[in-house]
Amino acid sequence: MNLRLDTKILKLWPKLVDHYKALARSMERIESGYPLNREVDFQSVLFGELYKAFPKAVIRFEHTLAEDYQSYKMRGSNTARRKSRVDLHIASDTKVVVIELKYFKGSSKEDRMDMLTDLAKVERIVESGEANEGFCIQLVEKNIIKRLPTGLIETRLYKEKVGRWDYDFEIKGKYQIMPDLRDDGRALILHHVSGW
Repeated sequence: MNLRLDTKILKLWPKLVDHYKALARSMERIESGYPLNREVDFQSVLFGELYKAFPKAVIRFEHTLAEDYQSYKMRGSNTARRKSRVDLHIASDTKVVVIELKYFKGSSKEDRMDMLTDLAKVERIVESGEANEGFCIQLVEKNIIKRLPTGLIETRLYKEKVGRWDYDFEIKGKYQIMPDLRDDGRALILHHVSGW
């Protein structure tokens, strides 16, 4: 286990120890050979560890929310009835946590925008009250991290056209992309979004 990540998480978010432990156990399983080919594999291993950490919570895959919080649309599509989904939704007696996961195998402009759109989406979900807090967790394949952005994320409106997608979102909080290089060569990027 990477000590730098342990110390960083526990120092910044001591109330999130159980969430962190579930992520740490997930990463240990992945680094020990858990088959990881697609994002759903990442979702599955984290789901299992969260279920162990929060046995009384209701944890759902691809949970549909009440509203649309997406940060993009396919050019020419109608989004009037669209509702957002989150990769993992954890509901306990006291709070709701949403998690957006990404498993990056490439570094296209679309991939780079997806890093930001997940943050904006989770910010809007928390701001609306549909969740108390959220996480954006990105696992980056070996040798890809050097082609993705690092450093501070600008707090601003983003409007861009990339391929067939129109992106339109705002980042309100202060975040930094600080990849944590894992023992297996992958990198992990973690952001926590809480109410303002």
